Amino acid sequence: MTKRGRQQGELEQLILDALWDSTSAVSSQQLLERISPDGELALTTVLTVLSRLTDKGLVTREAGQGRSLLFSPAQSREQHTADLMLKLVSGATNPALAFSHFASGLSEADLAALRKSLDR
Repeated sequence: MTKRGRQQGELEQLILDALWDSTSAVSSQQLLERISPDGELALTTVLTVLSRLTDKGLVTREAGQGRSLLFSPAQSREQHTADLMLKLVSGATNPALAFSHFASGLSEADLAALRKSLDR
């Protein structure tokens, strides 16, 4: 993967994390101030990434005051994580083995939480 591709993925994650940490929808300017307080990123960069995340269905946008737009995550961090795990498992030729490897990396507390969730 190219350096640009890695940076884009990292920036998408940074923006998603900031949106998940927000208690309400935020403008692109508010988001820029949160993720780049040093001014290293341009607003146009943030808007481009927000547009791509919206196209992917990960971010929603709604009208704000005047011409502004407000952005929020389309799903919770946990829902997004679950979707990623499901996509990964669906691509495995042996899902049982993939689950086994996954479970072997979990802590005892995480395993207990998984067992409790499966028992529901």
